[in-house]
Amino acid sequence: MGSLSGARAELASLQRKELQLLQELSDVRKALAAQRVVLDELVKASAVPYIDRLPNELLAEIFFLLRDERKSLVSVSRRWRAIIFDTGRMWSEIDLEYDFPTMQKLYLERSRQAPLTLTIEYTEPELDVFLPHANRWHTLHILGSTWVTLSTISEIILPSLRHLVVDGVGSSIDEMPTMCSWVPALKHLELIHWNPPSPYRPLCQIIPAESLEELSITGYDDWKLEKDSVHLPSLRRLALNLRDPIPFLEAIIAPKLASFCFTPGYHEGPISKTFAGTRMKFNNVSHLTLSPGREVDEETLGLFKLLCQVFCGIRHADIHVDYVRTLFPYYSQGAIDHWTRIESLEIQNIILGSSQPFRDLIDWFEKRTRFGQSKLHLKLKGEPARDKLVTLNTSDILFQRLQECCASVVLDSIPVSPQLFLPMSAGSLLPISPTYTALNV
Repeated sequence: MGSLSGARAELASLQRKELQLLQELSDVRKALAAQRVVLDELVKASAVPYIDRLPNELLAEIFFLLRDERKSLVSVSRRWRAIIFDTGRMWSEIDLEYDFPTMQKLYLERSRQAPLTLTIEYTEPELDVFLPHANRWHTLHILGSTWVTLSTISEIILPSLRHLVVDGVGSSIDEMPTMCSWVPALKHLELIHWNPPSPYRPLCQIIPAESLEELSITGYDDWKLEKDSVHLPSLRRLALNLRDPIPFLEAIIAPKLASFCFTPGYHEGPISKTFAGTRMKFNNVSHLTLSPGREVDEETLGLFKLLCQVFCGIRHADIHVDYVRTLFPYYSQGAIDHWTRIESLEIQNIILGSSQPFRDLIDWFEKRTRFGQSKLHLKLKGEPARDKLVTLNTSDILFQRLQECCASVVLDSIPVSPQLFLPMSAGSLLPISPTYTALNV
């Protein structure tokens, strides 16, 4: 057994070692924390941004939508530059009015074999550089220099052209070169400011009636043609921006027509009050759009009522808010009540501050309920560029009633109260843009 002094010396030595070990442990812990900070910074510095984790194909789709930003996008990174330069579709849209000849050639080269979209306006176009690529023309907008352009392209065949927009500048469509010979596969035709054909040249001899799936006509004159004289066997969508659409509807036979859009043009004189066709003529049309055009007057509203009867098989309708009071009567049967198959409604250009359209809709919906008819899906779409400080209070009693008498209510571009986060269930008010501030109706 050792001496007392020896034991005390040993204890003191162990205590010193303990202090040294504790200091080393503290130093190690500090170094460990510092190393973790360094590691986190390195990870952050080397992390790939989320957008750069996207595959090239998806990035190309995004860049295609940002046409005006591509010049700045190419300078972001080598990868972005390569995607933009190597994707032919990025260079397939060419405006002959604003893209200089050198740029046009560059676009043609970089577009490779992508389908081309060409826009021709008022400057007489230089088409020689594009004619060797005629097999790639997919979409063509002729908004000016119409006759110079038509005289050139009607001499060749555009086998891939699917979409054609032509402004006739008030000329008769009789002067249009026969389209079947140079656009044999055309699917979508938009005629702007053309006068109707004469009896001596039927419309079916001018346009590719057999292949057309979409037809749009905008003009100042009525297209009065012989009844049932225009056969459009493949037509699925028809849009008319005319003074009076009834004569044209009487003239066409379109068994596959599913969608009709009407925008009333400016008019002088009487408008059709009856329809000479049968109620079953457009029984397959399921989608109707009544868009705003000229100022709404009694004749226009009467025309809308007639259209509701002509297209009696409607399932989905888009209607401007100005037409609600006339088309949705509460005390009597209105034109829209002819739609026994209706499933959904979209009311466009809703302006907050007036509750009358909502009251009219609620009264009409409640009338349907009393007669045992099924509830409809309703979409309310706000008017663009309106002051978003005027907002919608969805707790208002009117909207509670609206919710009760509809299968669902969707709000699109209508400012609503941000504190009201409603469930995405049938019958609920679901704001599409819930970022607005809320006040009251």
